[in-house]
Amino acid sequence: MATAQAFCNICQSKVSADTILSDDALWRALDLGEDISVMHVFVDQDDSSADHIWRLSSHEKENLRKYLSSGPG
Repeated sequence: MATAQAFCNICQSKVSADTILSDDALWRALDLGEDISVMHVFVDQDDSSADHIWRLSSHEKENLRKYLSSGPG
């Protein structure tokens, strides 16, 4: 599971989001141009939390591909 910087349409801000796919499935989805869903946990001012789940934009998918291709570290 990879982590990427993405714009959360629910929070209306840039967040660190985790992909929902395994690394192998993520590469297949990127290669096939499929939708990629990500999530992050949102904690409200009253300490309640909720998972925000959305699909990456084309630009974000390309950035994720570049990040993954650059390797670890």
